[in-house]
Amino acid sequence: MKNKIRFVAAVIVACLIAGAILPIPQTSAQRTITVEDSLGHEVELPYPIERLVTLTPAALEVAWALGAENRVVGIDQFSKWNDEFFLAFRDKPSVGLPPLPNYEKIIDLNPQVVIAFASPPLGYPKLENRLEVAGIKVVRLNFHDPKTYDREVKAFGQMLGRKKRAEEFLNFSGSWVNEIEERVKNIPLGERVRVYYEWIKPYTIYGKEAGPSQLITMAGGVDVASEVEITSSYSPFPFAPTAGFFLSIRGESIVEEDPQVILKDLMNLLDIVFVGRMAPKTIGYTSKPDIRRMEEARDEIMNRAGFGGMDAVKNGDVYIFAPSPEFAMSPRWPVALGYIAKRCYPDRFEDIAPESFHKEWLERWYGLEYKGVYVYP
Repeated sequence: MKNKIRFVAAVIVACLIAGAILPIPQTSAQRTITVEDSLGHEVELPYPIERLVTLTPAALEVAWALGAENRVVGIDQFSKWNDEFFLAFRDKPSVGLPPLPNYEKIIDLNPQVVIAFASPPLGYPKLENRLEVAGIKVVRLNFHDPKTYDREVKAFGQMLGRKKRAEEFLNFSGSWVNEIEERVKNIPLGERVRVYYEWIKPYTIYGKEAGPSQLITMAGGVDVASEVEITSSYSPFPFAPTAGFFLSIRGESIVEEDPQVILKDLMNLLDIVFVGRMAPKTIGYTSKPDIRRMEEARDEIMNRAGFGGMDAVKNGDVYIFAPSPEFAMSPRWPVALGYIAKRCYPDRFEDIAPESFHKEWLERWYGLEYKGVYVYP
């Protein structure tokens, strides 16, 4: 019996000694990864990211698609307002309305990283200074720019340890985009449809490098606003930099360009500020769609001074789009691309149904049923 006790004691001592000598295995949280964001900043992060705050609906949408919804600890105000779509995040706290996040709230939530836009005017210029002193990393990723979309999704997938899922997500959207671009690539420049894309404010356009202008080109069209005279730069938030993101133009210059298709985003900024208390969400993803505001916006364009002689108005090719943060300027820009291509070239895309692709996207990546209204008429 004594020998048995001595043996057990010897084993325990040996284990303790071995534990003192052998290296302690690193947990996944103690590993790091370095990623390059859309501003060219190399940021060293814990790997994989387990706690994050998203300051943009685009980042939240991609985190969800990559299966990282349980890691999100705080969201932006637009996503809070759009709670029927972001149902999985309804109970997440809001960290403020762009471009003035609630820094104290973010710090209290103790995320490892905050995802923010790289592009103005919602780029939060003071974000790094305010958060990095608290040990919180900032990564700038847009997720709405076709030129940088693939690289950003891959970087996010690496951060989250969801590399394979990110590749599947990009293959899904990429095959759709490739199909559209293939069908329009041989259209001669002189035969391409002329398109005017207007932001929510009349006679205000996106800059040349913004997503909507790129979508027009990818859909085989010509962005007529890209060459008109710019009267000024516009910002919905006077205290945020614009860097040419929104541009004001003269109405006469659009009349002179005579577009064949007119597209316009529709969104009331006050809806976001008051988290839907001013008016219910009736456009985009909603179970209670109401096209009256879209009808009014279309009628306003159709009846503008001088617009009556334009091809787009004469032929009724004037279309109102859902809010850009969940459509043309969102991770679902490939869906918007399909709608644009179909309206520019209905014969060439007669066999393609953007609604069906949109439905598949919602079901496959978010587990949502298709509902709402995104384009009128």
